[in-house]
Amino acid sequence: MRKIMKHAVLAAACMAAFPAYATNGYFLPGFGFRSQGMGGVGIAYGRDSLSVAANPANAVNTGMRGDMGFGIFNPERYAAVGTPAGDTTFFGFNGSSESDLQYFVVPEMGFTMPLTEQLHLGVAVVGNGGMNTNYSTNFFQNNSTYQLGVDLLQLLVPVTLAYKLNDDHAFGASVVLAETRFRAYGIQSFAAISADPANLTNNGYDYSYGAALRLGWLGEFLDDKLTLGLTYATKSYMTKFDKYRGLFAEQGGFDIPSNYGIGIALKPAKNLVIAADVLRIEYEGVAAVSNRGPGFDSGPGFQGIAAGFPCGNLGDAALCLGEDRGLGFGWVNQTVYKLGVQYGVNNRLQLRAGYNYGKSPILDDQLTFNTLAPATVEHHYSVGFTYKASDTLEVSGTYMYAAPNSQVARDQNIVGGVEIGMHQNLFGISLGWVLEPGKDDYGDVEIDPYDFSGFYIGMGFGQSNHVDMNGDIAESAAALGGGTANTTAVNKRSEGWKVFTGYQLTPNFGIEGGYVNLNDATATTLVTAPAPAVGRINTKVAADTWFLGGTGTLPVTDNIDVFGKVGAHFWSVHPSIGSTSSIVPSLNTSDDGIDLYYGVGVSYTLIEGLDLRAEWERYAIDSDYDVDLVTAGFAVRF
Repeated sequence: MRKIMKHAVLAAACMAAFPAYATNGYFLPGFGFRSQGMGGVGIAYGRDSLSVAANPANAVNTGMRGDMGFGIFNPERYAAVGTPAGDTTFFGFNGSSESDLQYFVVPEMGFTMPLTEQLHLGVAVVGNGGMNTNYSTNFFQNNSTYQLGVDLLQLLVPVTLAYKLNDDHAFGASVVLAETRFRAYGIQSFAAISADPANLTNNGYDYSYGAALRLGWLGEFLDDKLTLGLTYATKSYMTKFDKYRGLFAEQGGFDIPSNYGIGIALKPAKNLVIAADVLRIEYEGVAAVSNRGPGFDSGPGFQGIAAGFPCGNLGDAALCLGEDRGLGFGWVNQTVYKLGVQYGVNNRLQLRAGYNYGKSPILDDQLTFNTLAPATVEHHYSVGFTYKASDTLEVSGTYMYAAPNSQVARDQNIVGGVEIGMHQNLFGISLGWVLEPGKDDYGDVEIDPYDFSGFYIGMGFGQSNHVDMNGDIAESAAALGGGTANTTAVNKRSEGWKVFTGYQLTPNFGIEGGYVNLNDATATTLVTAPAPAVGRINTKVAADTWFLGGTGTLPVTDNIDVFGKVGAHFWSVHPSIGSTSSIVPSLNTSDDGIDLYYGVGVSYTLIEGLDLRAEWERYAIDSDYDVDLVTAGFAVRF
């Protein structure tokens, strides 16, 4: 057990470097992939160690266990703007831009254990949420070479004690340690209305630390067929972002808002659970989030930016960015409704589904600043499963889909008409090591575990490199202005990820197949001559593929293997061009085909049944365009 926990803690320390992103405002829909498979419920029902982050009293029901998981989060965000004619500050930009960062690793880990029959301990490492955008087109400063975006990550570590008062009631309390990481870039145009322009933008990452207290209660009624839960978390009082004290209100303040909720879980049968939560998030208690920003042109207060004007020309110097009443995102409090169902098919398999709804906290007259963080999604649908591979190992999977939702308003300050929108996908897998079982809700039908010996599943996340993008773009750009009157910036690297499964035929040979998202490469060309060609050209090439091939494995030590692979893949590419040049037409097309792929890698057996993997692969596309993929990930062996 000590060895398992040691490895888990080391893994958690590594995972803490990765971001998590959110969908109820900027909060996650639930803590843990099992919870998210049930719509995010967790106040009255939790069976894994991550559930203590939703209600610390859940620790009395989880037994002694450790959980660790990874997910791939895919938010698709865009902003479309049209600035007022004659606006000299923003050059009358009209157009739309999608955020280039679209795939993120979402890690999780935790453990719980009883100290006595009544007293239980739990520790979890979870993402509270975040916001992230990276626009290649800076619609606040047209024709700028600066990209535009923000990156906010909040990490929580609840250290929990729960006490079982009697068979029917339990109480819990968590000291929730918190860290927030933030950076902003490309918003230089707002220096005229900042109280501290030197600490407004482009200052790299800054970090904030703090803590909160979360309390929880669970009550069992009607012979355990009805469970009620309550939870309350204080505001997390955080240190200030000194590098961004000219952006966030209260000189860089960004506390985590308080939240509270009630939950109910019904068990009409041992293997059937129906649970629902209502959660209230108090965004209005955080000035940087809730202070009103630029709104409708016809409204009072802020009425635009004129170059060189001092901050006081807002009409009230107290509204300057960074001041106590400084401009913010204008969010209001949010109420989130969650519903989940779980059915124990037999004594080894659980299936679950869920729905989550939270009305967007963004007001329609506050869309200008919220182009930086279009957290607009409202409806979330999820499915999931848990399979007990052995008496000590559970494998859980989850898929969540957040339906597209956009907000539109005309006559917004600075940018005129605005439309912002988002939709999301989340794929997650987690492993649970059950050392002493707590409550479980599997069915009574006994089945032997299926023999999956030799099979494995896994995922990897890393960076793709569109190797030939430079040459293609340079050749195309050279045709404009004789190759001398244009400037091209190429970004051929992006996030890439894959999910895969395989079967080891012998200790040295096997087969492997799966799906790879190679994401996209982008380029921006500014053409200044000749006159008919003048304009901005944004080029993007997106690619994904399905692959199948053979693998060869060579053991190096008891824990380390090296391997190679080769096979075929069915690729699909989607080139697109957006142009303001009169002689370069816009383009949106697609193509597909079959080509060769190959790669090498190394794996390390962390614990029995779990391998960490690092890989390099090359995918040929149409025989003249190569994409490399470097990933780190894991494989679960059965």
